[in-house]
Amino acid sequence: MSTLDELLTAEEVAELLNIPRSTVNDYARRGVLPSIKLGRHRRFVRSDVAEAIERLRLARSPRRSVARTNSSAAGR
Repeated sequence: MSTLDELLTAEEVAELLNIPRSTVNDYARRGVLPSIKLGRHRRFVRSDVAEAIERLRLARSPRRSVARTNSSAAGR
């Protein structure tokens, strides 16, 4: 983590991603979003959140194109 990376709360990540805070906490517990535990508090490094979202986006892309290809073939 560089000195320029910003730490975010679960609430801030929820606002950034437009999802409920409970989902952010669930993703953190499951390891979908990397986080840091500071006592009872959980914090998220902004760049880690961005990288996790990019990984999720890239992982989902091939499935979409396969689904489109299969639905196109089914319509023939």
